[in-house]
Amino acid sequence: MRPDIFLSALMGAGVEFLEIVAIAYALARSGFAQEALWGSIVGIVVVGVASAALGTRLMLVPLRLLQLFAGVVLLYFGWKWVQKSVRRSAAGKRAGWITNPLEGALLELRDPSGFSCGNFLVMAKSAALEAFEIAMIVTTIALSSKAWIESLAGMIAALVLTISVVCALHGVLVKLPDVLLKLGAGLLLLSFGTFWLGEATGLEWPWQDFSVLFLFCLYAISSLIAIRWLQIKADKNRPAQTRS
Repeated sequence: MRPDIFLSALMGAGVEFLEIVAIAYALARSGFAQEALWGSIVGIVVVGVASAALGTRLMLVPLRLLQLFAGVVLLYFGWKWVQKSVRRSAAGKRAGWITNPLEGALLELRDPSGFSCGNFLVMAKSAALEAFEIAMIVTTIALSSKAWIESLAGMIAALVLTISVVCALHGVLVKLPDVLLKLGAGLLLLSFGTFWLGEATGLEWPWQDFSVLFLFCLYAISSLIAIRWLQIKADKNRPAQTRS
């Protein structure tokens, strides 16, 4: 059993699933429940089927190449999430998808008895984009660690958990610490990405798998320092009357 792999898949997939469910929830509350439901299902299923077919072929690739691929992919997503989270934490901002999930979506108005194809496509596209990131993250984690059960279990748990949270809490969704969730997930992806990139290049980690924990702490401390530095920098650039 690899609890570290389960947690990484859970966190990585959970953040993206939360975005899908938040958008679907907001769309449903706007009067487009059918479009939100079927758009989410279609978007996730299409990407899931394509990923399953591709994943079986990737299993034929040598482990070193898979670890190299996984390292690059996870470093990309991890760095992107950590960078955004650090900036938002320093500025005291929240992600747009949680404050206004439908921002930028062109919604069609329709008769309540009809079905809006436009809103269905908006939801399907949103779900497919997020599902693609989930597939990339979970597949690379599973292929590199050979822990398919833990990776898929983490992904399924993430889906069930996010749906349960949104359905049970409703309005509390906007109070979730989205920046901290994404920061934590990004740090995990950065840590595993660095670890597997080192493995692929023949680096022998001093503490083997426990080196991931060291990398996580190192990245976490660096992120906290970066947040504080950005806060101090912003405070210095603020006009004196505003600070007082």
